[in-house]
This record gives sequence, structure tokens and C-alpha cells, in this order.
Amino acid sequence: MDEIEKKNLLKQINFSLVLLLFLLVLVAFQLPKKRLELSFCDVGQGDATLVSWGSYQMLVDGGPDSSVLSCLGKSMPFWDRKIELVVVTHPQADHMTGMIEVLKRYEVENFYMSGVENDIAEVRELKRVMEKFEVTNLEFKAGDGVRLGEVSLEVLYPIEITSEVCEIKDINEVSTVLRGSYGKFEFLLTGDIDTKIEDELRLTDKLTDVEVLKVAHHGSKTSTSGEFLLAVKPELAVISVGKNRFGHPTREVLERLRELGAMIKRTDEDGLVRLVSTGEKWWIK
Repeated sequence: MDEIEKKNLLKQINFSLVLLLFLLVLVAFQLPKKRLELSFCDVGQGDATLVSWGSYQMLVDGGPDSSVLSCLGKSMPFWDRKIELVVVTHPQADHMTGMIEVLKRYEVENFYMSGVENDIAEVRELKRVMEKFEVTNLEFKAGDGVRLGEVSLEVLYPIEITSEVCEIKDINEVSTVLRGSYGKFEFLLTGDIDTKIEDELRLTDKLTDVEVLKVAHHGSKTSTSGEFLLAVKPELAVISVGKNRFGHPTREVLERLRELGAMIKRTDEDGLVRLVSTGEKWWIK
């Protein structure tokens, strides 16, 4: 081997070592940490929230289109193509359309969607994709609980899916409400419930102070009553909202939150809202 060949070989070895070091550093930064992360995705006028602990993920709602995929790409390790738990709070397009693309690109271990029917094209397509990929739909009801690593999740609503509930006109009224806890940190995901359901929840013993509240129905005036806010006293209120014709979030809701002293984050102004909790402390990422 002449000198030129030796130099070329050394260059190749050095390049390979640098590349290997770069990949090791990249993987080290991507390794899942055993702490809770909440990612409130910027999906426009809709909802999509990723709950992560270590290498486990739960996606609650998928937004109105495929923009949820960008959020997952930013919030999950690049090699992780599995989502342990998916929840569709209620079958409306702005909450579940993005799930169609999620099912095509990720392995979903458990899929939960209420038995409430809504005969729209997006629901029919979601069911078709679920059948294609052999995804079984399970049902949640109040009192059911699951664990995501060390994060405990409890269903607070709906109480029970009956034939009468399945025929309800306002599908928002049967949104799945989830309370999550990790150590001393608690959060509440409320779907699109209105004040009627908030009042029902206040009559139970399930509402407690939470650090983070996902504000119901994109900040609609029909939700997030003053009484409900006093029952949960959030330190941070996240409003998932985009450009819309409904006036969301309404001035009334914003004023109630400010009067309570809650920090407000909006996905239409702040983009992707991410926070981290160790179970003792929490901060916005």
C-alpha cells in the first residue's frame, strides 16, 4: 500500500469515526427520559395531545388533518414508530381525522373510541383503515384506568355508553374526559365538554386541583365555567385552537382564566406547547 492509499484509508477511518460519534450523540439526546412530557400539538382548529413517559406514548385526538404527524415527529424519538395508546375523545372531524394517517404510519397497540356514532366521511374512513390494519376499538367509561409507564390515567366521563347516549345530538356532550397524574403533578384533558358536563363532574369527588388544564372546546363560551375553574384551579391552561369563524377562544373564557391567575398558552399564538414534569416539578420546554 503506497502513501496515497494509506492517507485515503485514514481519511475514510476518520470520517467513519466522526460519523459514528455523531450518531451516538444524536441517539443519546433522543433516548427517552423517565419523566412525563405533554405536547399540545399545533393542528389548527382541532385537538391533539401527546402524553409521553419514557418510551411510552399516548395520543389523545388527532386533529383535523395530517398536521399531527409533524407534531409526533418533533415530540417522539425518530426511531420510535409505536404508540401504546390512542384515544379519540369523540367522533368529530377536528378531533379524529388525523388519526387516519397516524394509523397508516405508526403501530398502535390500543385504540379507544366511544361507541357514539357520527355518520360522516371521516369516521367511515377511519373505520376502514382500522379494519385494514386490524386495529380493534375498545371502549372507555368513567372509572376505567390505564397506566403509561408510571403515569396513571383515569376516565372521568362519560359515565356509561348506552343506546340513548349513542343517539345524542350534541356529540360534544359525550367527550371522553381524562385525568392524568404523575407523582404530585396532575393534568386534565377535557375534549369538547360543555358546562352541563362540567356541572356533572363537579357533583362527583373526582375533580381536584390540577397543574395543567386542556381547556374544553377550543375556548368556547359554552365551556370552562367559573365554577368549574374553581374546582380544578389550573396553574396552566392550554387552548388548542386555530383560525376559526366561531370566535374561539372567547373573551369570556380568557377573562375567567386570567381572574383565576392561570397562565394561558394558545397553540394559534404559541405553536406546539410542550412541558415536562419530574413528578415534583414541572416547566414549559
